[in-house]
Amino acid sequence: MMNSRGLALIVVLWVITLLTIMASSFSLTIQRETAITSGLKERAEGRALAEAGINYAILMLLTTNKELRWQAFGSLYDIEYAGKKVRIQISDESGKLNINLATQEQLLQLFNSFAIEQELADSLVDAIMDWRDKNDLHRPNGAEKQQYAVADLKYEPRNGAFKSIEELQLVMGMNAKIYQQMEGMVSIYTKNKQINPTTASRAMLLTLPDASEEQVNEYLQQRVDNERNGESVVQPDWFKGSATKSNIYMIISEAMIDKNITEKIMAVIKKTRSKNGLPFEIVKWSTDYQVASLFLEANDERIVN
Repeated sequence: MMNSRGLALIVVLWVITLLTIMASSFSLTIQRETAITSGLKERAEGRALAEAGINYAILMLLTTNKELRWQAFGSLYDIEYAGKKVRIQISDESGKLNINLATQEQLLQLFNSFAIEQELADSLVDAIMDWRDKNDLHRPNGAEKQQYAVADLKYEPRNGAFKSIEELQLVMGMNAKIYQQMEGMVSIYTKNKQINPTTASRAMLLTLPDASEEQVNEYLQQRVDNERNGESVVQPDWFKGSATKSNIYMIISEAMIDKNITEKIMAVIKKTRSKNGLPFEIVKWSTDYQVASLFLEANDERIVN
């Protein structure tokens, strides 16, 4: 009789232990699913707000009211929408280096600004020019069909203009780190052979000959001050050339849902009469564009409005 009671007690304890484990596991699963659902909800909300920021920026960029119109000198704006903060940066693409029109010297200045080995810089410059030229004769440090085949690559140079910035990743010698550095500094959309300093980023300005870091920093502050005061933004005294704008703009919109949760969207738009009757055309749209957060404290002093 005692043995039966002892066995029953053991069974009961085992059942209780099993139920406890099952309850704990179920509770943990519920917590994880709740966290995942919450995260998805926050990302969806952030994405929607960032998209709203893009649309608002287009409206302000194209408005006929000159006093209200937003500028595109790498200009940073801060707005509040649906109770959340949204930061928007607008840049005229003329401030970037056109990868299809860039000279050997301009490309070399670009790669030298990344502080990479000279041999690698020389080979990347030649490989880019070999990619876009129409012949199969490779430059001293470049690469054409034969070199790509020897490297066991399953593709060959286009022998024509780059169709996208992403295509640069296929150029022989290019790596992810270098591509990420140059992605925001080059373009395929403008027809300018020369960089427009009034719309160029700090990194791009530092690639210009005879431009010191002190001069660039001073000019960028002057550019922001002129925008805030409603004054014209002009090219710096040390720049040799003429600043020509385009009608193509990159807009980056970042929405902050929480202190550590933001979502970004990047769009490139062209000011033109589109097929659907709108005064602009979206030529590129990205939800995973790699760029430092617009909410970094260092950007606070750049806000125009």
